[in-house]
Amino acid sequence: MGARSPRDPNLISPASVFSSWRVMCSRSEDYSVRGVLCDGSDEGTLLRNPGNHNHNLVARLPTAAEVEFTVSLRDYDTGAMDRSANFSFRNTLEGFGNPQTGLGNSRVMGMHASLHIFMNGSMSSVQGSANDPIFLLHHAYVDSIYEQWLRRHAPEQTHYPEFNTPIGHNRQYHMVPFLPLHRNIEYFTSSKELGYEYSYMLDSDQRISEVLSPYLELMMEAWPWLLGALVLGALVAMIVAVIAVTTTRVCWGAWPWQRGEKSSAFHLPEREPLIISSDSDTPNYHTV
Repeated sequence: MGARSPRDPNLISPASVFSSWRVMCSRSEDYSVRGVLCDGSDEGTLLRNPGNHNHNLVARLPTAAEVEFTVSLRDYDTGAMDRSANFSFRNTLEGFGNPQTGLGNSRVMGMHASLHIFMNGSMSSVQGSANDPIFLLHHAYVDSIYEQWLRRHAPEQTHYPEFNTPIGHNRQYHMVPFLPLHRNIEYFTSSKELGYEYSYMLDSDQRISEVLSPYLELMMEAWPWLLGALVLGALVAMIVAVIAVTTTRVCWGAWPWQRGEKSSAFHLPEREPLIISSDSDTPNYHTV
């Protein structure tokens, strides 16, 4: 994602491709004053100075225990369904509820909001945070926490607020700016229903399948070549065998057993008797 620049702590290292990324649509105050919408003009380079943020707002990044506490909250939303909501999974995950007590209107930001502030740059702007590629990684993980909550509590669709939410967030409202149109409630469901999974949530057998699947795909792609090599090897072996048989017939004229005689290669005639005749004067085991 890019290390800190040695020349300017607010910039990304020139060795990173992201150091040349440009920012747009991050100056909401300026747009409000001028009464205009973002026109996509260049607003400078990507800024990032992680850790050098306001520690009164964010003391540290979330812990595993705080993630577990957040997922353990049973209610998706409560009360006024804003940043004051107590024991609200939505409000705590968003970062406005205390991830240790579940109480809303937390003075210190937690969970999702804490990383935006921690990055201390383009990521810290609500309007411009998506300019930083870390935004995608961060929100993918936030979504995985939401997925954990859905799988653990399996809420009914009626659990999602139908009225009185902040503008645009009622159950049947359409999500902006997606086309074709989709309603909020359509995504109050497991990622499995939407066609994607998180690897760290897979069962053991699914993980094995996940590990082996790339190799199986390679084998499926390579099997025509393997089959072709096998057929070619068999043909070469047959050709070599035919050549060997033909060469042998040319050299011998016919196989030895077809000529009705034994070849010297298979028959060694006896040159001397193993037992010398008893009439001989030569000593032997019988005459000694």
